Amino acid sequence: MASPKAIALEFKRELGLHTNIENINHPIVENAPFHFKFFQITDEVENTLFQILDRFLLQLDLIIVRDSVLAAMKETVTNAIKANAKRVFYKNNATDITNDKEYESIISKFKSTYLENREEIEESLQKNNYGVFVSFIHNRSLMRIRIMNNVQLTPIEAQRIKARISKAKDYNDLADAFMDMSNDQEGAGLGLIMTLMMLKNDGLGESAFKFESGENKTVFMIDIPAKVSKENQQLEKIDHIISQIDNLPTFPKSIKDIQDAIDKPNSSIGTIAEMIKRDIALSANILKLSNSAAFRRGGKVESLDRAIQLIGLKELQTLLYSLATKQMLEDKFPAFAAIWEKSNESAFYCKAIGQRMELNKSDLSNLIAASLLHDIGEILLLSFDKDHMKKIKTFSTTREIASTISLEESAIGITHSKLGAMVGEKWGFPILYTKAMEYHHRPLLADEVYSDIIYPIYISDMMIAINAKEAKSSEIPMEILKVCKFQSKAEFDSFRTKIKEQFSAF
Repeated sequence: MASPKAIALEFKRELGLHTNIENINHPIVENAPFHFKFFQITDEVENTLFQILDRFLLQLDLIIVRDSVLAAMKETVTNAIKANAKRVFYKNNATDITNDKEYESIISKFKSTYLENREEIEESLQKNNYGVFVSFIHNRSLMRIRIMNNVQLTPIEAQRIKARISKAKDYNDLADAFMDMSNDQEGAGLGLIMTLMMLKNDGLGESAFKFESGENKTVFMIDIPAKVSKENQQLEKIDHIISQIDNLPTFPKSIKDIQDAIDKPNSSIGTIAEMIKRDIALSANILKLSNSAAFRRGGKVESLDRAIQLIGLKELQTLLYSLATKQMLEDKFPAFAAIWEKSNESAFYCKAIGQRMELNKSDLSNLIAASLLHDIGEILLLSFDKDHMKKIKTFSTTREIASTISLEESAIGITHSKLGAMVGEKWGFPILYTKAMEYHHRPLLADEVYSDIIYPIYISDMMIAINAKEAKSSEIPMEILKVCKFQSKAEFDSFRTKIKEQFSAF
């Protein structure tokens, strides 16, 4: 595939960058590249790049590699801007960046200054004409993303990048890469290794990522073959984790008896309450749920009968899956409390999103129940492989990796979403719930029939992450927002702010 030729780019205010396309919906045609130029990452730039990536991957049926490709694109764009900013910094400090001794003399100062004054430094890039160029193009056999900046790397910088790429090829999994975390050099550090490992894990081989620097430019290319065959090389580790699922207890018969009783035509709140009262822990959990942000209306609920009345019998029938799960896991798994708290917040957001989507009462009940259950796998994975999960969380948050899912799969061998779905199948949960568990981080891979459940849960998780400054709304595919009745990222952000305030008020 030929490199893009120089072409006139126009600034499109609505896209926030210079480009050769008319708008975000410009037709994707074989061998017709989309070109973009910008000087720093803004919300508008991210929105444009991420939406274009999603459009190409969806059209070419390659959405399965979205997480790893998005992470690789973010990492390389970030490093390109950082390399540009370094040139401005060295110039302002009257230091020759091409001189090895002078380069090393103030690199530590650059790192600290860049972290503290990133926006101010990057604002000077346009004045100094240091830009980043991103191109998307495809043919029958390949899709290519090309990231270029108009500076040539110094020998030190180039050598460090090559060393990282070489190490990534040698690692068997991300567990090896974590051992290298203490030596995270500036420029292309552990983030590059992580993203290369993610690409490899998604079936994109060594040839998928290319790097070259010379003639006043540095180019990174991400090549995605038309057909991706994914191989998992960590079967032993997976088998060990899966074997622990077999040791979990079976779903309680007493809960199934209550669910069956609710199905009977003559069921009443009184008779169901009597059955529930035999289980003190279940009674307490139903009371807690009725007083949670997703269900509470007015004053505190004190009686079980009132709690059931508030929730509703049919709604309680679906919620018993999550309440029973809580009882089985909370005393055995130390990670439960934090995940359950997050799931309750997710349920509150899902209820608001579901109402916005005008879901009927039954679908809304299923959505709330599924949102309470969707992170069961994370509880288990945090307990089964605590060390790796802690490192993944720390790294993905501080380095802005697009998703922890690919990191989990590469480091541990299985994702918490897949693990949760396996538990749901073991316990005989409705397929709606197991699909929500499996696809809530990769919603575009799920069958469309489950989108009314999976999309709101995905968005609720993103809302929690955005509120914690661990993600950005620009990462959410526009297609998902539209299904959930948001016509723009701005409309979504306004809704998120409002609902966050409502949740905080409880």
